[in-house]
Amino acid sequence: MRLQEYLEKDRDRLLAGLQQAGTADRAIPVIESEFDRLLYQYNEECSSDYERRCAAQMLQTARMAVPLLDCIGETKIWEQGGKLLTGEKSKVRLPAILLLLIGIALPVAAVIVMVGTDEALRQVMTLPAIGACFAGGLLCLFLAGLFFKKKNNAVYSEKQLKAENKVDANKIYQALHSILLIVDRNLGEALSAQRLEERQRAEANEQPQDNAALTLYGDLLEAARAGDGEYALDQLGKVTFYLHQQGIETLEYSTENRTWFDVIPGERKETIRPALVKDGKLLKKGIVSGDW
Repeated sequence: MRLQEYLEKDRDRLLAGLQQAGTADRAIPVIESEFDRLLYQYNEECSSDYERRCAAQMLQTARMAVPLLDCIGETKIWEQGGKLLTGEKSKVRLPAILLLLIGIALPVAAVIVMVGTDEALRQVMTLPAIGACFAGGLLCLFLAGLFFKKKNNAVYSEKQLKAENKVDANKIYQALHSILLIVDRNLGEALSAQRLEERQRAEANEQPQDNAALTLYGDLLEAARAGDGEYALDQLGKVTFYLHQQGIETLEYSTENRTWFDVIPGERKETIRPALVKDGKLLKKGIVSGDW
């Protein structure tokens, strides 16, 4: 299964994670985690270590490019107010104006009567009456002050604008899908090249061996038809060299390798058939005779 197919299976889970992350900086770990998950799933199906190494290298390269993804979607902007300040502002009302005028008029009228020349008014404005005018004027001034309404005004410091870039989850998914399409193609090319190299190497190794085997078989057949025993034995001696070319060694009997031989009764101690060994492993047991 290809990497992009694994991604398609993870589509809903990946989109949900990206939408929950919201911003680009929080979306990067989600994408990197998805790369790790894809590599793990791919390695489970790999048939060779070479394929695993290639996939790991290519996904690591793709993962390094994650911060470069241009996947900004909606931009969210909001205002943030400053510190709230309060101030007081006085507001003049009509009753306050009237009381203020009366408060001024009463004392002024009392003074005018006191210094005036009208004898009738002076007789009416006795000392208690003048005191009452001054007292009434002061009371009106006091009440006028109370009627002035104080209003609290809310004053804010300068507002600040903040912006938050929201990622586009679908855009990220499409970008990852395109990246994995290229990775799958490169993996296919790398595996094809590796298989071709192995086949060419195998053919190169097998051809000399086949030629050597054909030469040996031909010499043995020639010796068998010649009817010359000495010539036949000389050709049989080439078998040891041919086996050596194949990495197979012919071993004579010794106390160190006695488990590689079958012992049969005999008057003489001799190796009837050498043991065949390759890379330290026994391929064919040898045969010895006599009392060892």
